[in-house]
Amino acid sequence: MPVLGSNVIAGTVGLSFMGALVVGAQFLPPLTQPDPVAFPEFSQFRALTGDNAGLVEARSGSGRGAIIDPGRFCRDTMRGVDCGCFRDAAIEVLSGGQRRAAGWQYANDWQLAQVQAEQSCR
Repeated sequence: MPVLGSNVIAGTVGLSFMGALVVGAQFLPPLTQPDPVAFPEFSQFRALTGDNAGLVEARSGSGRGAIIDPGRFCRDTMRGVDCGCFRDAAIEVLSGGQRRAAGWQYANDWQLAQVQAEQSCR
């Protein structure tokens, strides 16, 4: 009977350990939850429509917002770039809305839009 008793104890300890793992996993954040340390100041972008077409609304994880005008940025800072093309390409990149995994470093969306739009609009 001592073998049966030790098997019951080992089984009980094993089940308790697995139960603790399952309960602990419930408190982990989902993989797609933004990590505020890994993201730039603004991490959510939405193209505006109607009277504000051509502008992008940017929001931070804390809810702070700003309006970005890619066309004006192009006219003020870039030479030899078609600013209409730049505006449209930047809006397309910024409005992609890709989900991100926590803990990974990603390119700043504005810098990514700037590089891609600048390369395709020369």
